[in-house]
Amino acid sequence: MPIINGRRIDNIPPEGILGSELYKELGARADRRPIIHRGGTRFEAIQPGKRYTADDLRDRQGRPVKVEHIPDRTKGGFGGARSEESRQLITLQVFDIAEKLFKQGVDFDEANADWMVVPQFRLPPNWHHITPETALLVTFPTEYPALPPIGFYMKADLPGSANGHLYRQAYHEAWKAPLEHGWIWYCVYLNGGAWQPAPARMWRRGDNLWTYFMLIQEVLGSSGD
Repeated sequence: MPIINGRRIDNIPPEGILGSELYKELGARADRRPIIHRGGTRFEAIQPGKRYTADDLRDRQGRPVKVEHIPDRTKGGFGGARSEESRQLITLQVFDIAEKLFKQGVDFDEANADWMVVPQFRLPPNWHHITPETALLVTFPTEYPALPPIGFYMKADLPGSANGHLYRQAYHEAWKAPLEHGWIWYCVYLNGGAWQPAPARMWRRGDNLWTYFMLIQEVLGSSGD
């Protein structure tokens, strides 16, 4: 029978037990997700309306499964309802990098902080046979700074690519809306856990917009890795 919070539950009725009852036994909080761990890397989200029989609560070897809760996760969305803290932090970082790095100016979505554009982004030397500069768009996930931007965008009329990373589609759940407005997507995807922002008041001590533009410079200057 299932092991819940380290305690084996043996009183599963013949007709089974609802997932919602497993929730109650577990005492899962709203910010955590209840799951069934069937051993190894086999996990299954608990469905509140499903009735779990004794057989459902054993693994392939007939051993009791573990009912656990894990931190809730969310996929990086774009264009959704942004918190005021996120909007303020993006605005602060955009103004800071515009003042110190892009003195020719940037365009910025001051209303929602969903995007920024560097109209004259200076490209690394390996691009100069194509063009020395281009407009460059960065979009911010609704969960920024917890989640980083997913790639960035360059103008669709760019006559080529120095290293083959430009796509007319967007992958890894990057924002697709810019593709309909004259942009193409440059693939930069960070591995899970690689992005480490600091608390808002100490944002310079962790990964931030400066970090992301360093990454942009590095990947554009690469030979196609």
